[in-house]
Amino acid sequence: MRCCYRDFLYTPRHAELLHLRRKETILLSARFAAFFVLVLMLAVPFWDGSLSIDMWSSQVFVMRLLVSGVALAVITNRAVSARLRRHFPYLPMLMLIVAVCLLTVFCGNDLQATERMHTAHSFLMLGLVVMIAIMPVTLVEAVMLCVPILGLLVVGGYIDLATGMIPLELLLMVLLPLAVFSALVQLYRTIVAAQEIAIDPLTGCYTRAFGMEMIKVSFDGALRKKVPYTVAFIDLDDFKQINDRYGHDYGDRILGEVGENLVARFRRSDLVVRWGGEEFLVLLPELDRARAAEVLDRVMAPGLAALENGQVQKASVGLSERIEDAIALPQNLIELADRRMYEAKKRRDHDDMIANGLSGRRHPTRKPAGAPCSANVQSVDRTLN
Repeated sequence: MRCCYRDFLYTPRHAELLHLRRKETILLSARFAAFFVLVLMLAVPFWDGSLSIDMWSSQVFVMRLLVSGVALAVITNRAVSARLRRHFPYLPMLMLIVAVCLLTVFCGNDLQATERMHTAHSFLMLGLVVMIAIMPVTLVEAVMLCVPILGLLVVGGYIDLATGMIPLELLLMVLLPLAVFSALVQLYRTIVAAQEIAIDPLTGCYTRAFGMEMIKVSFDGALRKKVPYTVAFIDLDDFKQINDRYGHDYGDRILGEVGENLVARFRRSDLVVRWGGEEFLVLLPELDRARAAEVLDRVMAPGLAALENGQVQKASVGLSERIEDAIALPQNLIELADRRMYEAKKRRDHDDMIANGLSGRRHPTRKPAGAPCSANVQSVDRTLN
């Protein structure tokens, strides 16, 4: 989640974390803007005198009803479908801007409209421009929001649109670029804040707190789509011996390399979470256990980090999947993967003891004289369950 200039251009580069944080902020800002529009539509008739004028059948009155309806739909999350809101969270705000632009055009051409009516609609448009400035949108999204306003300026230039006491064209030409720049600043602050809160600084993986939040969201998505959802619980082998022998600084270096390799080797849609100490949790949406096992084989085959004397860090893994294991709660899915990881580790320890000619507790084998020195840290195979 390092901040790159392309993150300010369009959304496909954004991680799931940033999508979630941006969507919440943008939709909240749009609902606040809709509330502002609705209150203004209810209040301005008492100020601009439209109640005392026979305006009930005019196009201004009809357009005000339309704008109020759009604002009410945005407030109640009825403006667009939930699916569109997830992928294009700026659409409710765009609908508001288009409706207000149409209101301004129709009112500017209405001979019955008074100067106060034009001024009220100009205030309304300026308020929406200010709302754009507080939304963490990308440059492409900001341009989409500004297109109706730029169209309004072009129309106003050709037909001499009435704007009341406020020189709308001049103010929008000054405020609109500032609003876009401010929106990009808000996006940068969102990226930095999300990184500080949800990214483990040592490994580059997601933190446990954010992982719990994301597994709920992604698990619910798998339930809606009726697709598989697998969790992999990873525990590094013999990591305590590494810390005891080489110190915690060396152990931190290993953890950092492990986290970097895990993040790089999984898909962008997969989430790697540092669950605690040397334990990692990987969320694998839309993968069943068989396919997830194949993925883990490829990820673990080269080792997770380079150790002394050419050895590599290995790990034990447990897998659980919501459909095959008939699990309805994400926490139960994690607990099952954790149990299977410990079972895999016990079987691996038992197999190692038999291979070393031992029948009880594990002890280091005595080497014959002249035998080559083995690695300082024994590399063990990973077992998948």
